[in-house]
Amino acid sequence: MLERDYQLDQNRIAEYFPLQTSIEGMLNIFEQLFGLVFVELKRKDRDAISESGKGEDIVWHPEVHVYSVWDDQSEGDGFVGYLYLDLHPRDGKYGHAANFNLQPGFITENGTRRYPATALVCNFSKPTPKKPSLLKHDEVVTLFHELGHGIHDLVSKTIYSRFHGTSTVRDFVEAPSQMLENWCWTPSQIKSLSKHWSHLTPEYKQAWEASAKDGNQQPSESIPDDLIQSIVSTRHVNDALFNLRQLHFGIFDMTVHETSSHADIEKLDASTTYNSLHGPEALGNGYDWGNGQATFGHLIGGYDAGYYGYLSSQVYSTDMFYSVFKKDPMNGKEGRRYRHTVLEKGGSQDEMETLKEFLGREPSTEAFYKELGVA
Repeated sequence: MLERDYQLDQNRIAEYFPLQTSIEGMLNIFEQLFGLVFVELKRKDRDAISESGKGEDIVWHPEVHVYSVWDDQSEGDGFVGYLYLDLHPRDGKYGHAANFNLQPGFITENGTRRYPATALVCNFSKPTPKKPSLLKHDEVVTLFHELGHGIHDLVSKTIYSRFHGTSTVRDFVEAPSQMLENWCWTPSQIKSLSKHWSHLTPEYKQAWEASAKDGNQQPSESIPDDLIQSIVSTRHVNDALFNLRQLHFGIFDMTVHETSSHADIEKLDASTTYNSLHGPEALGNGYDWGNGQATFGHLIGGYDAGYYGYLSSQVYSTDMFYSVFKKDPMNGKEGRRYRHTVLEKGGSQDEMETLKEFLGREPSTEAFYKELGVA
């Protein structure tokens, strides 16, 4: 449907988002917004910080990249933490995209600070001598989202590790990352993240020329405006179905966790409950077969009795973006205010108080409904 109705050529778009270029572009955005500096650690640098003196001991696989993260000059040049990037698939590895806190930050008994370490884990195809790893736009959005969790981990400053970074209430935890997804739908930022793979190296240019049809000119270095427009035009395709699906999952999650007694739990038929709830949310009559709840991994993955948090966080993230960043997404002054007012506090302050402090008012659903096109 995206190709038929919106002329969205996913393969052509992916040619403008080589993995490494996209990551560098994202880190550059975070540097400008939050006053950070990312420094990739190579062999000697890794040796210097390894307790054994061997840099390979601080990573779990040779393909893992490590960055030391610092405040820029305007923020005092202080050390922030470590960012690990584990980007490609291999046997036995976690099969999805996620960010994992490796070490929370906190204040030790003697008053010194323990610095955080966080890992972005993905499964993007490996580059080859003839072609780099290329991302579809939805993969760019996913990368930005998960890296957003990593930034939350890195810049958080709390006394206790229990409240560090993403250790917030479930209602709020996705909001910072969901808000950052908006940069992937902003034309100026889409262009800044892009670079056609044939412009990366002379070898890739030769590989592109060898695969191109006779007479084809080398594509522009940055993604053309018509492709950007085709991306932006698809942002809200199937939004209604997506949100109804989220409601279905959230209502099922709360239903199975709100039984009043052990006897009620024993009598509960999970399949019947799941299927019957699916009717209204899917604009149909539901169905009485199948065990769809068995594929609902979040139910036993830390989101039990809290899956609704994805939608509640979306309300807060949209409110923050519309109110502060929509007119000027790269406003460094507001980015730093967001860093210190929201991200830095982790879960150490009531999240509603944090939102009120940042927004200057009570959170509102108005921006969320406007984004859905129903306000």
